Amino acid sequence: MHKVAIVHPYLRCAGGSEARALWAVQALQYDYHVTMITMGKTNLIDLNKYYGTNLSLKSFQAIEIPFPPILGKYFYALRIYPLARYCRKQANRYDLMISTYNFMDFGKKGIQFLADFSFDDELRKALHPSLQYQKRGFFQNKIIKKPYLNLARLLTGDHWTRILTNLTIANSHWSQKVLLDKYGIQSNIIYPPVNEVFLDIPWNQRENGFIALGRISPEKRFEYVIHILSQIRKMGHDIHLHIVGSIEDSKNKVYIESIKDLSNQHKNWVFLEGILSGKDKYDMISKHKFGFSACKNEAFGIAVAEMIKGGCIVFVPDGGGQIEIINHDELIYDEADILMKLNAVLSNKAKQEILREHLKIQAKFFCSDKFMSDIKALVKDFLSVLPK
Repeated sequence: MHKVAIVHPYLRCAGGSEARALWAVQALQYDYHVTMITMGKTNLIDLNKYYGTNLSLKSFQAIEIPFPPILGKYFYALRIYPLARYCRKQANRYDLMISTYNFMDFGKKGIQFLADFSFDDELRKALHPSLQYQKRGFFQNKIIKKPYLNLARLLTGDHWTRILTNLTIANSHWSQKVLLDKYGIQSNIIYPPVNEVFLDIPWNQRENGFIALGRISPEKRFEYVIHILSQIRKMGHDIHLHIVGSIEDSKNKVYIESIKDLSNQHKNWVFLEGILSGKDKYDMISKHKFGFSACKNEAFGIAVAEMIKGGCIVFVPDGGGQIEIINHDELIYDEADILMKLNAVLSNKAKQEILREHLKIQAKFFCSDKFMSDIKALVKDFLSVLPK
């Protein structure tokens, strides 16, 4: 069997990109000799529970590269260089190397999945201006940051010309367009995997509340979610809000504290749940009628996909890949019409039924089975043209 390496910076129970890495292993482990290469320690029990996979080290190999201890939990751009160097050094041991988190120079042609645009600091700030909320001295000092990023690139040793030889997979049509417009990179599209293990709770038995799901970080704009839903409550709608996401992220400590304070100001109807995983998260989604995303320019929006899989009617801002998930004008808002659109849906049960049926159809495009089928075909095609 061919040898395939899945490369991911580190695996934690937090984001959406980890789901892609884990489900890629799940899809390929029986047809290929699969190796997962990552940094830091991984806990398969926790990861399986959080992402819905069923992985065992009996069916694939795991290589865990330690983080440089002197860099601690910060300096991500510097901490990751051993992974890039290791992969280039070991590339000839594998028939195919796949990066499931953004661009990587393997020293030879591989496959790279776009997760987000965090690797481009200028573009990242343009897409998410609210990230300026993070006043973290070093990281906001332009005089220091530029040489810091240059040093990281030097240590990593990536060459853009070799990165461009990789087959690039975008996670939405929106991301595909950004890749082409900004970098001239042609790409194919494979939507990320979304779990299927949601309860089928009748609409009239669900709570008349909202779920806001995701990393508690400035670009997610949870303060905006609370503000808008407080206005909706003033219009007479008896709704509540559950914010689901980690409240232990030291990188976003200042922002998390602000959301804690704001939640406490509205503690009779805003509930900051912290991180929920597995059955706890899926049940929370399944028991509620509505979802709300305030993050603009999401490359995909895994949280939005999860909420519609769980049967929620979800409102999203106009921009990014999440509009492909929803694909309905009455649920895609700008700041001028959000209150009108929310009120129109919450006030009309017949409209809710129409939107639910529409989202059921949309949800079929985003599932782990389809992702696994797509990546199997992708890998098979890639390996079929290798020299014998």
